[in-house]
Amino acid sequence: MKFTFSVSPNLHQKQSTKRIMLELMLGLAAVYVFALVYYFMEYGSSYALQAVLLLAVALVVALVTESVFALVLKKNVRQYLSGSFGWITAIILTMMCTIDITPYALGVATFFSIFFGKLLFGGFGNNIFNPAAFGRAVIFNAFMGAATNVVTSATPLTVIGTAFSWMPGSESAITAMMDQVGGLTTLFTGWYPGAIGETSALLILIVGVILAVRQVIDWRVPVVYLGTIFVLTAAVALFCGIGSYNGLPGFIWYPLVHLFSGGVVFGAVFMLTDPVTSPTSAQGRVLFSLGAAIITVLIRLKANLPEGCLYSILIMNMMTPLIESAMDGKQLVVRARARKAFAGLAALGLAVILLAASVVTPVLEDPSSSASTHASSEATTTSTGDAGSGSGTQSGGEGA
Repeated sequence: MKFTFSVSPNLHQKQSTKRIMLELMLGLAAVYVFALVYYFMEYGSSYALQAVLLLAVALVVALVTESVFALVLKKNVRQYLSGSFGWITAIILTMMCTIDITPYALGVATFFSIFFGKLLFGGFGNNIFNPAAFGRAVIFNAFMGAATNVVTSATPLTVIGTAFSWMPGSESAITAMMDQVGGLTTLFTGWYPGAIGETSALLILIVGVILAVRQVIDWRVPVVYLGTIFVLTAAVALFCGIGSYNGLPGFIWYPLVHLFSGGVVFGAVFMLTDPVTSPTSAQGRVLFSLGAAIITVLIRLKANLPEGCLYSILIMNMMTPLIESAMDGKQLVVRARARKAFAGLAALGLAVILLAASVVTPVLEDPSSSASTHASSEATTTSTGDAGSGSGTQSGGEGA
C-alpha cells in the first residue's frame, strides 16, 4: 500500500506577503498622488516638490538603515530588503507628516522608526509597535519646532482641537468653527492642508474598501474603529447638548467632524490593520479596534493634544499580547469571552467618555473674533492712555 502525504501547512493561499505589501503600496500611492495634486494646484510646484523631497529622504534613510543592518548580520542585502518592506514604513511615516516638516527631522524619525521601532525587535514580523507610528511620535515630541519656510493655513485639526477644544457650545461657535474648516464637504474630500496623506477621507475609504475586498486588510478593524468613534461622539453630542449645523442635528454632524478630521480614517485603514502589531484572531482585532477608538476620543477631549489616533495605536500595540492571551483557547469559549469583553469595554468606554465630556468647558464664541475684539480694546486703551499722557505733559508745561 502506498501512502501519499505532504508536509504541513497544506493550505495554499493566493495572497502572499509580498503581494499584500504591493497592493498596500499601490493604495498608499493613490492617496499620495492626491496630496501632490492638491499642493500643486493650491500652493504651487515648490510645495509639491517639497512633498517629493520628504518621501525621497524617508525612503533613502529606510533603505540605507536596513542595508547596513543586513551587512552587520552578514545577510544578503537584496534578499533582506525584499522581505523587510522598510519602504512601506517610510511611505506611511511621510504621509503622516505635514508638508512643512524639515527633511532632516523626517530623516531622523525614519531612522528611529526603522532601527528602534523594528530592527532591534528582530525585523519585520517581530516588532511590538507600529514603526511608522513610533517615528511620528518621535517627530511630535522632538521636532515640533523643526519647520521649513513652507507655510500653509491652519489645519482643521488645529482649529477644532485647539481653538474650540472639540466642544462648540453655541450656534455662533458651531458656525464659526465649521466656516473656518470649510464645512463637512471640505473635510470629507480632503481639499485642505494637513498631514500629507491623511486629509481625503473619501479617497482613503475607497482605497480601504478595495483593500478589504482584496483581503489585504481585515474589514472588521476600520469598521469597528470608525463605528465606535461615531457612536461615542454622537453620545457626547447628545449628552452635552451640541446644537445643529445646516439642519443636521449635533449627533450627526459632530461625529462626522471627528471622523473626517485628522488621521482617524488613515489610521483605521493603513495602520490599525497592521497584521504584525495587532492581534491575530478576529475577536482580538475587534477588541483592539474598540480600545483604540475609546482612547482616540478620550485624548481628543481631555489631553493637551489635538489628535488621538497616533497614541491610541501605540497604546493598543502594547495591549496586543494581553488580548492574544485572553483570546486563546477553545473557539466556543473564546467567542463567549469575547462578547463579554466587548460589552464590558464598550460600557466602560462610554462612561469614561461621557465623564470626560462633562468637565470640558464649551466654547461659546469664536475665539478669533474675541481675540480681535480684545486686541482692539487694548489698542483703544493704549491710544487713550497715550493721549492723556500727552495732554498732561502739555498742561504741565503750560502751567510752568
